[in-house]
Amino acid sequence: MQDNSVFQGFVANLAQYQKGKLHGEWVSFPTDKRKMEDVFTRLGITQQENVFVAEYKSEQNQGLANYLKPFANLDEVNYFAELLDFLDEKEKGLVLMVVEWERLDDIYQYINVIHNVDKYQLIPNIYNPASLKEYTKRHPDEVTSKIHLGAFCDIGYIYETGEIEMIYDGNRDAIPKNCRVYAQWEPFQQKNLPKDTQDKIKKLLENSPKVEGFHAYIANSVALQENEIKGEWVSLPTDLEAIQELFERIELNNPFEYTCLSVQSDVKGLGEKIDTTIHLDLLNYMAEEMERLEYSDDDSLAIFESCLEAYKVNGGTDILNLIENTDCFRLAQDKHSMQEVANKYMGEMKLPKSLSSHIHIDIPSAEKEIKRDEAAYYTKNGFLERLRLPTEYYKSLEDIPDRSRIVPVIKEISREEVKKSLLATLENAKDASESTKQNKKTKRDIER
Repeated sequence: MQDNSVFQGFVANLAQYQKGKLHGEWVSFPTDKRKMEDVFTRLGITQQENVFVAEYKSEQNQGLANYLKPFANLDEVNYFAELLDFLDEKEKGLVLMVVEWERLDDIYQYINVIHNVDKYQLIPNIYNPASLKEYTKRHPDEVTSKIHLGAFCDIGYIYETGEIEMIYDGNRDAIPKNCRVYAQWEPFQQKNLPKDTQDKIKKLLENSPKVEGFHAYIANSVALQENEIKGEWVSLPTDLEAIQELFERIELNNPFEYTCLSVQSDVKGLGEKIDTTIHLDLLNYMAEEMERLEYSDDDSLAIFESCLEAYKVNGGTDILNLIENTDCFRLAQDKHSMQEVANKYMGEMKLPKSLSSHIHIDIPSAEKEIKRDEAAYYTKNGFLERLRLPTEYYKSLEDIPDRSRIVPVIKEISREEVKKSLLATLENAKDASESTKQNKKTKRDIER
């Protein structure tokens, strides 16, 4: 039977693969959430981080499938397949040529090319500047005679016919809901544990000595659900070897089944902003960035503390963005500069009564016009003035530098190793009846 899917991916359990077993199955994309939930159940996957795609294959679109990576987000993979399904063969070829021409290497970029596919044009069988020049002479009215932003490829000359728009920038909230396939897994929450377990945790943390620096209490979440605390304080930043040893001591067999019960930091207000589900890679990078702030010669650390107080954060990436954007703020701490800020922003800041005898809002003296991006906030460290809008440098865990990653998870999947594992999986089928024509066909595809 002919495969009518856009492409297929061998979705697998990453924790099992780390132990030497490739436990997965072929999934046809595009698919839907219900089917993927069944796949995750069969594979024993309960967390998004425990998923990877060992191999991609396609009868019609292998060229594009070759560009997909093992750790690509499955919502984006499915969205990519859904969009490809609406393209004709000429458009698919055009997308592939653009990906190669612009040397794109991320799935969000491939998706954006599809959204802009009408902004590209191909002249077949034009392979060099001489033939292009001759073509433009014969067709002087065509756009190619005026626009030269293009490149020669295997099937001709490709060029842009209009301005490329950033329609999809990697923000997965923009993916249509019908294209999203990840299950709504319930994250670990301490409040869902039995009361006696919560009491044990509370007592343990209260009796922990206060230390300087950045420390996190990492615990085995499976053990916690069995009313047993297996965890330790770890000083951050640290390295992969130290975390591997920690995981062994707290008997963590699956590198995704940990939780951060508490954080101690010299930075005021930071601990309560960090959620128990935060990823260790993100937490380690945060500790590195905190060290940078602490050793800076300016008031960046005090500004960061004020930002934590003034702004609501929805996760670790928000905290990282605040650290990275301290230069977007100014902190007024002496009476004179605080008075200047109060005058400029007039009644926009809600000042506490304790400051009323020292700082007053002098409306007539407000001379500067407040720009759209400017704002001011009262904080315990002083008046925090925003000079310009911050930039979003971090959107997801993928933005964390590799050098800062400490969770013992495979970063690169060897295609040759996966190929051998896939072949072994098919060869070791327990039931001979499982060796259907489809399995034999799959084996031939992999061997090719």
